[in-house]
Amino acid sequence: MLKVRALALAAVVAGSLAVGVGAAAPASARTTDVCSIWSDGNTFGTSCGRSDVAIVFRAKALCQNGQTVYGAWKPTGDGSWSYAYCTSVNSTVASGGWDFA
Repeated sequence: MLKVRALALAAVVAGSLAVGVGAAAPASARTTDVCSIWSDGNTFGTSCGRSDVAIVFRAKALCQNGQTVYGAWKPTGDGSWSYAYCTSVNSTVASGGWDFA
């Protein structure tokens, strides 16, 4: 189980790399080994498909104003998406990633 958590942590680090979207940037999506991500500059979303990594996940976004916002916890492996809204703190997305639990 410790090895699975270490792999999950490595995936989080990889997924937390700056997405670098501006306020006027078009929506974009990409897939990592564990999670798919999407952003339109105001919102950061993720869907994590491997239930062997964790039971639930949530999106998190660091906003341009320095605040971090979180999406709802969702089950892994069922195609659900979690969205973190920087507009809820009157900002745009600086970078994004996800949390596992």
